[in-house]
Amino acid sequence: MENTYVEGLVFQDIWKSFSNKPVLKGISLKVKYGEIVSLLGPNGSGKSTLFKIALGILSPDRGHVTVGSINPLINPLKARKIIGYMPEELTLFESLKVEEFVEFLLSIYEVKVSRYQIYETLKVLGLEKELGKLVGELSHGNKRRVFLASLMLRDPYILILDEAFTGLDPVGARLLKIWVRNKAARGTAVLFSTHVLPIAEAVADRIIIIHKGEIKAEGKPEELRKLFGVKELEDVFLEVTGYYPQQYEEIIRNLYG
Repeated sequence: MENTYVEGLVFQDIWKSFSNKPVLKGISLKVKYGEIVSLLGPNGSGKSTLFKIALGILSPDRGHVTVGSINPLINPLKARKIIGYMPEELTLFESLKVEEFVEFLLSIYEVKVSRYQIYETLKVLGLEKELGKLVGELSHGNKRRVFLASLMLRDPYILILDEAFTGLDPVGARLLKIWVRNKAARGTAVLFSTHVLPIAEAVADRIIIIHKGEIKAEGKPEELRKLFGVKELEDVFLEVTGYYPQQYEEIIRNLYG
């Protein structure tokens, strides 16, 4: 299906507070079609809040976001139809069978695919032995794979993945990486958060590090390593967020050396 939406995902000067405590402080970023951007940051840095603003679940105090040139606050249903979103905490209908759950999610977005396509997607994700089971009977990792199957079958123009790699085994994580790269190669805009820095480095075209509601560093992984004079992205992350590696190495040596 041809993408007629002229822009990818655009945040402009986003501010958001809860109980007078600023969570996002003037965040501006753009994810173009065909680009994979990883948003890194400690817990509480505002990543999930930013994602929910993109979906129209939350409204910013200031600034605005467009999803494929759609304002999600004005037209949230239209915006969500072109977004594939995987939240960190999944809420699933556990009384449905695996196939029924996928069919139910697809029906919400008015996506029609054959039962053969559903079966083959579940099979690719290693879920053929789970067919016929209730979603509530599955392991945490397989629940994430079932949700991923629904995203793959929807084929959205924009992907927002909030800690999507959490709970996946190495095979599941590899499948997700392959799919994300394939989606971007076909023109999808991808924004994802992860605490697994090697995944961010291996998958993302561009890294954005957010801390205390502000963007602290941005660039390609190799650009950030060069800029900070380090060999690993982990060292960049720790320095940007104020957790200096040398300091922690000294503490560990003093305590346990």
